[in-house]
Amino acid sequence: MSFWNRLMSLLPTFMLFGVLIFSYSIYFITNLKPNFNGYTYDIIILHCIIILFMVSMFRAMFLQPGIISTETIDETWKQWEIFKQQEKERLTEEKQRRSQRSVKTFKTENDEDRSVVNLDAEEIIEEEDNTNKDQNQKVVQKRFCKKCCIPKPPRAHHCSQCNTCWQRMDHHCQWINNCVARDNYKMFFCMIFYASALLVWVTISQQKVFEQVIHIDVSDLKLYIIVLHFYFVCFLAILISGFFIFHVYLTSQNKTTLEQLEDKPDKTKYDQGIWLNFQSALGSNILFWLIPI
Repeated sequence: MSFWNRLMSLLPTFMLFGVLIFSYSIYFITNLKPNFNGYTYDIIILHCIIILFMVSMFRAMFLQPGIISTETIDETWKQWEIFKQQEKERLTEEKQRRSQRSVKTFKTENDEDRSVVNLDAEEIIEEEDNTNKDQNQKVVQKRFCKKCCIPKPPRAHHCSQCNTCWQRMDHHCQWINNCVARDNYKMFFCMIFYASALLVWVTISQQKVFEQVIHIDVSDLKLYIIVLHFYFVCFLAILISGFFIFHVYLTSQNKTTLEQLEDKPDKTKYDQGIWLNFQSALGSNILFWLIPI
C-alpha cells in the first residue's frame, strides 16, 4: 500500500479523534469549567467512561482481528478429506441401491407396470440424492480463498482492504482502520457501548446549558457553537445507541453483520441460546463483559 493510500485509510480515524476533541472541548468550556465544584462523583464517572472508551477503541484498533492459525487450516483440510471419503461411500451405496431397484423392476410381468415402477424408483433415488446433498452441504462448506491460498473455515471471510482472511469476521470498520472479527469483537462491542453512554451523558448534561443560552443574552458566536454542539451530540447519541442495540441483537443471535446481510435460509445455525451466544462473543464471566481486557 502506497503512502497516500495509507494516509487516506487513516482519514476516518483522524476525523473520529477530531470529533472527540471538539465535543469534549465544548463540553469542558461550557459545562465543566463554569460549574466546577471539586471532583464530584459525576465528574469521576464521566472521565472513567472516557478512559474505558479510549482503551476499548485503541485495543479494537491494534488487536489482530482473528487470524486463522495453521492448526485451524489443517483441521479444515482434515474435515474436507473426511467429507470427501463419506461422499464416496454415499455414492457407492446409492449405486448399489439403484442397481438392486433396477433388477426388481425387470421382474415385473407387464411393460406398463415396469415403466411405472422404474419411474417411481428414479423419483425416489433423485429425492434421496437431493436430501443427502442438502444435508452434506450444511455439514461441510468447501470454501477456498484464492488470494490467501488457504481453505476458509466456517464463518471466515476475506477482507479486501486488509487483504487477509479473518475468523468470524463481522465487518471492516473505517473509523478504527481495522477489521472487526473474532479476537477484537469484544473490544469493539465495549467501544460502542461506552460511546453510547458517553454521548447520552453529554446530551443530558448539555441540555441545561442549551436552555440557558436561549434565554440569556450571549454573543452570536457562543450561541451558535453551543446550539451546534448540542444538536450534533444528540444526533450522534441516537445514531451510536441504535448501532449498539443492533450489535446487542446480533450477539444475542450469535450472528455477524455479514451473516445478517447474507440472504441464506440457515441464518440461525450458530444460535446456541442467548446466554451461550453472549458468552461465546464476550467471555464466560458476565462481570468482565464490558471491561476491555
